[in-house]
Amino acid sequence: MTSQESSSQELARYEALVSYVDREIVRLTPRRRDSAGKVAAALAFNAALGDPQQRYPSIQVAGTSGKGSVSALLSEALHAAGVRTGLHVSPYLQSFSEKTWIAGRLASPTQLWAALEHVRPETERVRHDPELPASVHGLTSLAISYQAFAEAEIELAVMETGCGGRFDLVQGLNKALCVISDLALDHQQALGETLAEIAWHKAGILEAGVPAVALRGPGKEVVEAEALRVGAPLRLVSLEDLALEPRALVFPNLGRVEFPEPLSGFPQRNLALAGLALDALSQAGWDLRAEHLLAAAQAPPLPGRLEEVQASPRVVLDGAHNPHKLEGCLRALAGEPGQGPRLHVLLGASGLRAPDDLVAALAPWRPRVTTTRLELYGKRTVPADELAATARAHGLEAQAIEPPEEALEAALSALGPDQTLLVTGSIYLVGRLRERWVPRDRVILSGSTSG
Repeated sequence: MTSQESSSQELARYEALVSYVDREIVRLTPRRRDSAGKVAAALAFNAALGDPQQRYPSIQVAGTSGKGSVSALLSEALHAAGVRTGLHVSPYLQSFSEKTWIAGRLASPTQLWAALEHVRPETERVRHDPELPASVHGLTSLAISYQAFAEAEIELAVMETGCGGRFDLVQGLNKALCVISDLALDHQQALGETLAEIAWHKAGILEAGVPAVALRGPGKEVVEAEALRVGAPLRLVSLEDLALEPRALVFPNLGRVEFPEPLSGFPQRNLALAGLALDALSQAGWDLRAEHLLAAAQAPPLPGRLEEVQASPRVVLDGAHNPHKLEGCLRALAGEPGQGPRLHVLLGASGLRAPDDLVAALAPWRPRVTTTRLELYGKRTVPADELAATARAHGLEAQAIEPPEEALEAALSALGPDQTLLVTGSIYLVGRLRERWVPRDRVILSGSTSG
């Protein structure tokens, strides 16, 4: 078989897998709401497959902001330390294979297909059950990662929680460590209207006797109380206790880690939390050192997280979909409101979030806004005209253009050579437009998000 034939076969296998998992088994009608039943369904689904997620230890990461980036940093550091690591993140930007990383690379279509073949009989058994309170698509996607990790004989998995934690589909892990990142208001329709309720959901990943780490911040007093209640040894540390110098973090076991550039904002918090997790693993006997966290910091970040895809004019992709994430992104790009150059923003929104909250987070930076809308199978999206009207109501200059590719070209054409365009508001929008710079098929075949 020629290289071209092999590539065509891999892409055909990928398309068949995605057609099944992301369309065929996606239920478009509402499921019965039963949180405890959802957890029971996840445990039963995994058990029917032989509990592949129990065949290796896992680090579970939950939180509102930063959990994907912290998960990726942990995976990179462990890989640098020679640990055969699996990483599961969700959702993906361009390729379903982005959900499943094995030893620093995306799982291949062949690996994913083999895992699906193991999972499919149980998927088919439950997919037509009208009373099932869990997403068959979600159960199957996770099980593909669990099985692929087991078949690849990984030594340690890093599992990003989906939504919440207590009643999330990520269940039944053989946990070595729990990590909780920054907390904020998001997914209120599922997790509650207050930060305390959301923190309670995130703290649901804690287990008796399993070490846990977190940085102090809003909502963490709820996490602390839950750790005490269930008997989970929690290291809750202030960032100021770790960030003793602008370019360094200091940990009890890893020691001093010095970075090439000064640290601040979300990147600093994510690195500090990842280092705290590695420090806990080191204390538990894993051979981890300062150089491994430094290697993770220097590795390419997950795509769509403050990702610069073009230098002049500058284009940055960031899937910030709630006010907390968006404010952090804007500060990283332009400093405090009124301090940096004027930004242009291409904005799209999906899900049930109120667009007013997202636009209100943008408003202090006074960007010029282009709004757009993308169609998502089985998901709600906000019309471009509605987003633009909301932006104007906040005093922003805004235009609405559909589809996203046309909106992108219009936004790019209005940029000067020294200006910045931020594409944000929806990780699905970021993934779709990233295709302009990094083709999806190249990501699939190369096993790398950089293509």
